[in-house]
Amino acid sequence: MTHSLSHDTICAIATPLGVGGIGVVRLSGSDAMAIAGKFFTSRRDSAPAGELRQAAGHTVHHGWVIDPSTAECIDEVLLTLMRAPRTYTRDDVVEISGHGGPRVLAKILEACLAAGARLAEPGEFTKRAFLSGRLDLTQAEAVMALIHAESEAAHRLALRQLQGDVAAAVRALREELLALLAECEAGLDFVEQGIASPSAKQLRARLPHIQARLTTLLDSAQTGAWLRDGVQTVIAGRPNVGKSSLFNILVQKNRAIVTPYPGTTRDVLEETITVDGFPLRLLDMAGLRDSPDPIEQEGIARAGRALDEADLVLLVLDGSEPLREEDRTLLGRVPADRTIVIINKIDLAPSVDDAALLAQRPTVRLSALRNIGCDKLKTSIGRLLTEKTGGLTGRAIISSSRHRQALTIAVESIDRAASAADSELSAEFIAADLNEAVRQLGSILGVDGSLTEEILSSIFNKFCIGK
Repeated sequence: MTHSLSHDTICAIATPLGVGGIGVVRLSGSDAMAIAGKFFTSRRDSAPAGELRQAAGHTVHHGWVIDPSTAECIDEVLLTLMRAPRTYTRDDVVEISGHGGPRVLAKILEACLAAGARLAEPGEFTKRAFLSGRLDLTQAEAVMALIHAESEAAHRLALRQLQGDVAAAVRALREELLALLAECEAGLDFVEQGIASPSAKQLRARLPHIQARLTTLLDSAQTGAWLRDGVQTVIAGRPNVGKSSLFNILVQKNRAIVTPYPGTTRDVLEETITVDGFPLRLLDMAGLRDSPDPIEQEGIARAGRALDEADLVLLVLDGSEPLREEDRTLLGRVPADRTIVIINKIDLAPSVDDAALLAQRPTVRLSALRNIGCDKLKTSIGRLLTEKTGGLTGRAIISSSRHRQALTIAVESIDRAASAADSELSAEFIAADLNEAVRQLGSILGVDGSLTEEILSSIFNKFCIGK
C-alpha cells in the first residue's frame, strides 16, 4: 500500500499546555513561509508584508505577531525559519517562540489558522517525517518513546532506537532473507533458462544463522519491556519480617507504615527506583498468611496476584527466627530464577536454619531497620537482572509490542521454512515462508507497502498533536 504525503500546511502548539516562560507554535508545509508572513512583522508599527518569503533558511527573526483582522499586536516573538529539505518533516518549517501563556499561544495558533494553515492531527509532524523518508518507522516510534521516557534507562533505550540500532538489525536480517528469497524465486521463474533454485539441503544449511539472529532479537523484548515499563519487583514475605522497613529504605522515604503489629499493610504500595540502570517498580504488599479479617484478606489476595505477576521477587525472611511453615511455603511458591532471598534483622541473634533450601537462590543478609547491607542487595539485584538480560550494551533491544509481534511471526515463518527444507519440499513452499518473514520485518521498518493506513493511524494517533 502506498501512503500519500500531503504538503498542505499544518500547525499546532508544540509545547505542553500550561503556563511557562516560552511556548512554541509550529508550522510545516509548502506554504509555511507565506502563511507566517501574513501575521509576522519585524517592526511593531508596520503591518505584515510577507517579508519572510525571501529570508534565508535556518535563520531566527525577532518581531511581532499581529492579528490581521484587528491589526492588534498578539505577542513579541522569535521566529525560526527552516527551509526544506533540511527540516524535521522535509517540508518548510516555521517555529514561533512566544511567551508561554495558554491564551497567548492560542491567539498565535488562531492567527496561523486564519492565515490558511490547518490544525495538525496527533503525530502528524512525525508522520510526515516518516512518509518523506527522513525517519523509518522504528525511529518514528522512538520519538514517542523518548517523549514518554520516565527513567534514564528508558531514555537511553529510546535514543538508541532513534539513532537506528533496531532498524539496522532488522534491515540486515531482511536483506539477507531477501537475497535467499531471490535465489529461490529466480529458480522458479526462470527454470526454462536453466536457472535452478537452491536445493532444500542448501537452503537448510543457511537458515540456522538467520534463525539464531532473529531469536536473539526477539528475546531482547523482555529486556526492552523492563527498560521501558520497569521491572515489577515484589517485596514478599509473611507479616512482620520487615518488608515495609526494607521498602522505605529502598525508596529513601517513609512511604509505608511500619509497626510491630502484623497486618499493618493492607494494600499494594508502589514506587519506582533505579538499580544499575534498570527501573524497578517496587511493590510493598500485605504479608501472606491466613487471616479472618476481610479487609486484610483482600490485601492478601492482591499481594498473591502481584507475586504471581512479578518479574523479580525479594523474599524477606526474619533472620532472628527459625523458618516457619509460611516461609517454606513461600520459598516453594516463588520461582528460583527470579527470586532473591533476604535474611533480615541480622542485627539480632541469628536463628535461620535450612541452609540447603536457601542455597538454591541468591541470598543477601541485611538489617532494614538499621540500613545495614542494603548496598549488597542492590548489587545482587543488578547482577541478577544483568544475567537475565545479557547486559544493556552492544546489541539492539526491541521495546515495542508491535515489533515483538512481527518478530514472533517472522521466527515462526523461518521455523516453517526450515521444517519444509527438512522434509525436502520444493523451493516454492520454502519461498512462501521466507516471503512472510520478509514481509513481517518490512512492517517493522514501514517499507514495501507492508503497513495499512489503519496501522499507521494507530501508531501516530498516540502522539501529542504538536509532535
